[in-house]
Amino acid sequence: MGILTPIQLSKISKEDINDIIYRKSIDLTKVMDEVIIPLSQDIKTDTKNKVLKYTRQWDKCRPDPLLVIPDEMETSYKELMKTKPEVMEAFSKAIDNITSFHKKQLPDNVETLIGNNTLGLRFTPFDRVALYVPGGKALYPSTVLMGVIPAKIAGVKDITIVSPPNSETGKVSNIVKAMGFLVGASRIVQAGGAQAVLAMAYGMPEENILPVDYIYGPGNKFVAAAKNFVFSNNYCGIDSFAGPSEVLIIADHSANPYYLAHDLMAQAEHDEDASAILLCTSKERAEETIHHIEQALAKRKERESITRNSIQKNGKIILVNSIEDAVEFSNQYAPEHLEIQTSRDDEVLNKITSAGSIFVGTYAPVAIGDYFSGTNHILPTNRAARFSSGVSVHSFFKRITWQKISKEGLKASCEPITHMSKEEGLFDEHGYSVLSRFE
Repeated sequence: MGILTPIQLSKISKEDINDIIYRKSIDLTKVMDEVIIPLSQDIKTDTKNKVLKYTRQWDKCRPDPLLVIPDEMETSYKELMKTKPEVMEAFSKAIDNITSFHKKQLPDNVETLIGNNTLGLRFTPFDRVALYVPGGKALYPSTVLMGVIPAKIAGVKDITIVSPPNSETGKVSNIVKAMGFLVGASRIVQAGGAQAVLAMAYGMPEENILPVDYIYGPGNKFVAAAKNFVFSNNYCGIDSFAGPSEVLIIADHSANPYYLAHDLMAQAEHDEDASAILLCTSKERAEETIHHIEQALAKRKERESITRNSIQKNGKIILVNSIEDAVEFSNQYAPEHLEIQTSRDDEVLNKITSAGSIFVGTYAPVAIGDYFSGTNHILPTNRAARFSSGVSVHSFFKRITWQKISKEGLKASCEPITHMSKEEGLFDEHGYSVLSRFE
């Protein structure tokens, strides 16, 4: 038996379909009870030393130093400009694309006249935010770009990057530091995990870091649990729950199975919990895709076991009777990444209602959005795309409504407010606060 076996959607039981669509989220209850809640109490005081303590305990290193300032980031940038100019040029081009796209997202304030009253909507940026950049099984300097650039465009003045240091050196990688310098991060805290998330929510007075308004970026289950904790206790906002990475591909007879195979594997490469699903109208294309996956894995060395285990554990090749069936399934699944490789790409695109980011056409692998095209790769997972969106410039604004009420406007509202407040049993004060102005 091969690494995957195509299965007809119509032959999958309703229970199994639900298991695929309503994929199990990581259960954070045990992590929350046993780790996050006790840690949250301990780290509130003497925060810096507690962060160092838990970093030594869990990451097996002592950050050296804990705080990296822009001058030190610049040193890493200059070093890489000498040793890896082609890499720095590639990231610089990506920065240009990401900046151009995100500048288009700036919202306009609103002011309008309704019933002799002037009403408005004003967008104000957060004061301070913290971006979590993972550093475990892979490096993510691209996440620095995706997180800092939209925040800077929105007008956030204070942006802290938190990222776990290398266990051998006690330092964050030079490329992450260099990217922090290029995009204008305020500082880097060389610590990760739940302790770093909690420290950003509480503030770290020893390093003159005030509590942040918003924490965002992907991380493991401890990071996810800590983010959920600080949000549920109203310490700060978060982007969304970040679960394992996922891709769903809608394809028909026109799709190239070689491309399909590598796009599925690119997502599986993240970690063993990542999921990669192909919905295909052609059994022949599906079988060819499986063949290409097996051929490619036989040649892989680095990360081969991760990719293979992910595909065997969470990969699916599902045969559908029509593109319409695939679209219906996809909208229920609400994938983090959705690829469309069909002979009717634009038609399919217009029917999609839930997805983190959509990649349309033969030449649109997820990787181009991960790195270079200009869209953001910090996206909702685990069906959160049904009700939330990826990080954008909008993520860093508060929307504040305001009103200037004229005497005529308030007078015209007296009778309606009287009726409405009496209906709610609140006339004595609510209703009378309006009527009192006309006695």
